[in-house]
Amino acid sequence: MTETEFTELAESTLQRIQTAVEAVDDDLDVDRQGNVLTIELDDGFQIVINMQTPTRQLWLASLKGGHHYERSGDDWLDTCSRHSISRDLAALLTEKLGRRVEL
Repeated sequence: MTETEFTELAESTLQRIQTAVEAVDDDLDVDRQGNVLTIELDDGFQIVINMQTPTRQLWLASLKGGHHYERSGDDWLDTCSRHSISRDLAALLTEKLGRRVEL
């Protein structure tokens, strides 16, 4: 994958995630600064998703841990668990919000 292809795919993914998370709950503070998307909950818990151009990965980090996702087919999959970024983010939000979240 070229850097341009990565940037386009990662950018569209961050935009899709931002739109989906904003639709989940009005109390979530979703902020995008360049290549970094930050989601903050009322209790101050933060989830940060950012593009890592040199490795062609998306990274998700929170106090619960960090994950690196690489493009595989039509999705971004964790390099260890092979779970999608959407699945992992939905599970994290479900746990923190106390109700089922689907992205």
